[in-house]
Amino acid sequence: MANLRQHTATLLLPTVFFGYAIYANSTMLFAPPADAKGGKINDLSLSYVIDGEATRDLDALYKSELPHRDPAVGVIGNARYALLNSGRKGVIVGDEGWFFTGEEFKRVKPADIDSAVAKIDEVRAKLAEAGVQLVMVPLPAKSDVYAEHLPEVMRSDAMQVAYSDFSTALKAKGMTVVDTREAMLAAKPFGELFLKSDTHWTPTGAKITAEAVQSTIQKSGISLPSATVTESWEAPVDIWGDLTTYITSPAYAPRVGLKQENIPIYRTAVNADAAGADLFGTETKVPVMLVGTSYSANENWSFVDFLRQSLTADVVNVAKEGLGPGVPMMDLLAGTALEDTQPDVVVWEFPIRYLGTSTLWERKGQSGGGGHHGGVGDSNV
Repeated sequence: MANLRQHTATLLLPTVFFGYAIYANSTMLFAPPADAKGGKINDLSLSYVIDGEATRDLDALYKSELPHRDPAVGVIGNARYALLNSGRKGVIVGDEGWFFTGEEFKRVKPADIDSAVAKIDEVRAKLAEAGVQLVMVPLPAKSDVYAEHLPEVMRSDAMQVAYSDFSTALKAKGMTVVDTREAMLAAKPFGELFLKSDTHWTPTGAKITAEAVQSTIQKSGISLPSATVTESWEAPVDIWGDLTTYITSPAYAPRVGLKQENIPIYRTAVNADAAGADLFGTETKVPVMLVGTSYSANENWSFVDFLRQSLTADVVNVAKEGLGPGVPMMDLLAGTALEDTQPDVVVWEFPIRYLGTSTLWERKGQSGGGGHHGGVGDSNV
């Protein structure tokens, strides 16, 4: 019965969508469409088409004037999810509301790991020249830590192997490497470490990782100046997981049982004297610098705060969202933040799902590569 329902839905959804498309396009034929600048399109000459102006104007037209676009996204998305238990390309639907980014279902080539480790070793050497110790924090894939929530056909050891091979190669270069996967697996029984409908970790996952960083730094013999750190919990915030937009629109998500994620917010502050302020109150030295992705940059996850609390030391955060782990480090080395802050340690948060991506070390457009993040994007039918 389920198979019959799925086959019927597979045929029905495209029919409904294309029927809607015919209707929507016909409504636009009765009025002169607007061009990209808001004016009416009157020039239908051959050169108008060949020069590409027609394509640009039609693209703007569809984005700005297509009737019922938002409801269509929600209705078609809801139907696809309810009947087929699936979403748009880029998301893998698991059980009990668990969603996974499609980026985590690839087998990373050994050559890609070797290339990344060689580049990281170059970074380590440059930091060492400045008297800075590098601490690598590879992050395991959500699809690895919570593989039990995946459809059986999607389960693979690819991300586990990539994490192991990457960590082993880093250690072979003599680097200080935090085993975040082991820490997360040990903590699984005590709370969710990744958000169910998002690519990112929960504050619990961030806290466990911060504690693992502290333990590794302590065991490695790295000494940090101690500071007085005060902490507090603030009012939680509700967010729509970035993978929900690959299922349906937020306005329609509750109709198929999808909910916002509730995020508790943890905040810390460091005593000004311990933070290295001079007589004029200007910060001159912070012992720890955090570099990485949105796992670190997005304040909702509180990773930098947990890091301060675990290390009992001040941490300056130069992580950036939407650029992967490599570009923020390249920006750091090209800028003056290292010289201005004079850290003793750089903690580099590095999700292993970025290994082998074309924009690992350069912004999109610099290398001609494609995008690297499948968790956030515009919602399309």
